[in-house]
Amino acid sequence: MVATENSSREIRRCFLFILVAYVFTWFFWIPDALNKMGLIPVSPLTGLGFIGAFGPLVSAIIVTSVYEGKDGVKNLFKKVLDHRFKKRWWLPVFFLMPALVLVAFAIAVLTDGIVPPLEALSQPAILVPAFFSVLLLSGPFEEEFGWRGYALPRLQARFNPHVSSVVLGMVWAAWHLPQFIIPGNGMFYKTPLWTFFPTVVAATFLFTWIYNNTNGSMMTSLLFHTTFNFSMFVFPVLDTNFGYVYVLVIFVVAAALVTAFSGSLKTRKINVQQ
Repeated sequence: MVATENSSREIRRCFLFILVAYVFTWFFWIPDALNKMGLIPVSPLTGLGFIGAFGPLVSAIIVTSVYEGKDGVKNLFKKVLDHRFKKRWWLPVFFLMPALVLVAFAIAVLTDGIVPPLEALSQPAILVPAFFSVLLLSGPFEEEFGWRGYALPRLQARFNPHVSSVVLGMVWAAWHLPQFIIPGNGMFYKTPLWTFFPTVVAATFLFTWIYNNTNGSMMTSLLFHTTFNFSMFVFPVLDTNFGYVYVLVIFVVAAALVTAFSGSLKTRKINVQQ
């Protein structure tokens, strides 16, 4: 009974985290999107769209502070220093996403017969700065303390990793929705929703797999997210005709294999308090 009450409490807090993250992000993203569509005039708010990306991070800090105080916030950020896991997990953290995206890119090039310009690889000097730019400014830092740092352990306190991954994947994908109405907005404008949602859900299974096998380390979540986004930059698969379809297929296959053969996706594993 106590365990059920505790898990229900954590789910309520997780729902509050999601609500605050959406409200914060969409407060900045929707006016920015409407302005770029020409539907509303320029205002001070329309120029602040970049702040919206910090919604999951801001929400995790706020909700943790409300319920757990300063110590809870410190513990949230201390997870980034957690290295109590088998070091072989650094291999998938750094190389799984590049391998998956490269395979999708290679298939797309073979079927299209056209190779998109590999601008990043033609300028190797920018690769390291670009990697850290992606880490800090293109999603991982702004999002991971929320999705994996706050939401995932609370979902797994109540549900198994499969259900937790599906729920979190749908929440994560839907959070991006305002980005899809901005003309010419990079990967979002090149990817139809019908492939984006299942791709993000499939990717979430991989994130859960990494998270559960690295003792909830935020460092591995941050770097795994970074290698995902960075690989899409290095191998411009979405600049091909059907790259988004191949990305979906490759990620679904990878998620299915991980689910079938990994014990960490068969049972609930991670404690909320670490």
